[in-house]
Amino acid sequence: MKEAFTLMEMMVVIGMLGVLMGVTFTGIGQARTRARVAKANAEVRELVNALLAYEAAEQELPVTPNPVDATETALADLLGNSGGPVYLNVPMNGGKFLDPWGTPYRFRIGLKQESGSKEKFSATVTFPNRHRHVRW
Repeated sequence: MKEAFTLMEMMVVIGMLGVLMGVTFTGIGQARTRARVAKANAEVRELVNALLAYEAAEQELPVTPNPVDATETALADLLGNSGGPVYLNVPMNGGKFLDPWGTPYRFRIGLKQESGSKEKFSATVTFPNRHRHVRW
């Protein structure tokens, strides 16, 4: 008599492989999401550092009263497009600085005069879409 696998044994093995594949693919998806979040955080940090370097060198910030997309036009002073030094070196896709999900970063730089002083200002940089795709 020939030895062979029964149909039941084959079904059990296929079921176990299916469960293992499901667990693996879920883990891979979560790892990709975490990688995208880490990349977005690093890019936001890089943009803030470029703004701080620009402010230290030029003694001013490129104030944007309303949120703007991070485009070559909006970042011209940081990218060195206006003939100055390069503070930010990032890949542009279609003239826009895109986050890992393909959405342009948006930012606003606002200055606020500190109370009791005519010369001191504090700056705030906000990123309206920083948490758009992230669930904390």
